[in-house]
Amino acid sequence: MDFEPLSQGVIDAAPDWMRAIPLRADGWRDENTRSVLATEAGAPVAVGMIWTSRVDGDRYWFEIAVDPAFRMRGHARTIQIVPPAHIDVAARSSLRPHPAVQSGASAGWADVRAANADVYEWTHASWSPVGEGFASALNEGLEDDLDLDLEATSVAVVKGRIVANCMVYRDSLPPIVTAETTQADCPDGERLVEGCVRRSLDVLAARGVERAEFDGHVTDPHFLPVWTRFAPTGGWFHLVEVDAADSAATTHHG
Repeated sequence: MDFEPLSQGVIDAAPDWMRAIPLRADGWRDENTRSVLATEAGAPVAVGMIWTSRVDGDRYWFEIAVDPAFRMRGHARTIQIVPPAHIDVAARSSLRPHPAVQSGASAGWADVRAANADVYEWTHASWSPVGEGFASALNEGLEDDLDLDLEATSVAVVKGRIVANCMVYRDSLPPIVTAETTQADCPDGERLVEGCVRRSLDVLAARGVERAEFDGHVTDPHFLPVWTRFAPTGGWFHLVEVDAADSAATTHHG
């Protein structure tokens, strides 16, 4: 098998299987953003992109796409499973509102950002722990209201503190939604997450939005029971890890 930098010309002519990931030419951002094409007998068999993670301190992240004829050869270990993500906003009727839930706009940027970091840190602790200073990298771009829809974002506030959230991102269509508690042992966590999700989907529905995409994991204890009520569609996929002894990368999305 031979390897070469991924060029824009290859991207322009890429087959469907290769377009399973968002392709970018080698070095698209800097020397730490690399894209590689693997070929066998001159034919493309895999493509991968790697970049440094500023959130997960000891890992590189990469995405790969492999020709179906060359898949499932056992080069990585599953560390997380992501369930189907697409839901009908109309399915929100199965969820209950909660009196502690309010708009993210009423909480303010600083508290929303801090809560977002808290959620990310504990939900990733067992399989992809964060690095030092991760919060600024995680929240980069949120303050200008271009990425995060602060009005559609919902937070549950108990005793003056955000204890759960539902973040709605406006940088894709359909909008991407995440939801969880800010601490693993949050009392009544599932109920609070349910209320946050219900309010956020109510806001989207009032705008005429019919579909949304959830971003979560099967190990998210308060989010997953809420997710099951939506009859979500789409594919399951695995996050897999490649040992550093075998690869320049330590974490791989596939």
